[in-house]
Amino acid sequence: MSDIEAVRAASEERGPTAQGAINAESAQRVVLVLLAMWTLLSGLALTFFQDASDATIGGGMRGGQGAAAQRLLGVHLLVLAPLYALLAWEPRRFRLLLWVPYAAQAGVVLTTIYDIASGDRSFADAALPLIVAIVFLALLLYVTFAGRNAVDPDATVIEGEAVGPQLEELPEQPAPE
Repeated sequence: MSDIEAVRAASEERGPTAQGAINAESAQRVVLVLLAMWTLLSGLALTFFQDASDATIGGGMRGGQGAAAQRLLGVHLLVLAPLYALLAWEPRRFRLLLWVPYAAQAGVVLTTIYDIASGDRSFADAALPLIVAIVFLALLLYVTFAGRNAVDPDATVIEGEAVGPQLEELPEQPAPE
């Protein structure tokens, strides 16, 4: 069996490449855009609308010092939102900062779980920010590891190694005589 026949056989076993499939980098960009929007809205709510901030941080910060703490947290979130947008816009250019959304979401998850376990917050107050942070962290991790395991859709694969262009790009070979 020639190399070309092996490539064709492997391609037929693998099946056709899905048209319109989203790649890992595009998925990561979508997740980062959504995270930027959530962070921007949370920051605005915490900075300017303390009465509506229960939806972003889950309540538990009422009164004079609570309002000041909400504004302080809101300003920090407003600084993070453009960073997430930059990471979504050009992830390769700002790749040295790609750890920030992972660390931020993991920090929210760990801190919220600690507050619930220690009794400082009730689960009802902490459920929304905890669930949102878990979802964003899971999505970020998924698109990261899915991207590392993905194979270039323009390459033909034999035993896990890209060996060349797709069949449509292969020149026709004359049949051996």
